[in-house]
Amino acid sequence: MKSSGIKKKKFSELFDKYYKRLFNYSFKVVKQKDIAEELVQETFIKLWENIEKINKDERSIESYLIKVLKNKIIDNYRKDQTKEKHINLYKLNTEFVTDIDSKWDLQKEIDNTYASLQPKTAEIFKLSRDKGLTYQEIASLKNMSVKTVESHISKALRVFRNKLQDYF
Repeated sequence: MKSSGIKKKKFSELFDKYYKRLFNYSFKVVKQKDIAEELVQETFIKLWENIEKINKDERSIESYLIKVLKNKIIDNYRKDQTKEKHINLYKLNTEFVTDIDSKWDLQKEIDNTYASLQPKTAEIFKLSRDKGLTYQEIASLKNMSVKTVESHISKALRVFRNKLQDYF
């Protein structure tokens, strides 16, 4: 019981000492009061969970708090980026095609367009667009010049633009 009381007292002292500075830092980065408060609270929860493992030296506690808060801010940023990416993708998809029949027709037309390409051109185009490889990477992989890769991709783009113009 006695160590629990000491833990609470020490935690309370650390909270009082560092909360405002951590909040100000967090707010400066995330620019939203409620999120800044939440991140600082999560930081102190982590401190509470690990307070007995941390060196009691004030500098190491301060370093620990700053490190935890920075990680919380980074995690929050990544979560926001993922959420924003999904929202943007959703908006793009709903703006791009509004009903399932159109999606089906478009996909069918894309498949037909791939089928109409020369096999080598289709393969190179898929490496570029589906796999995200650079022209240089494709050239190395397929043992051909970058100019040849560019030529295949240009052909594929012309065919796709032609066949899919009604969808844009």
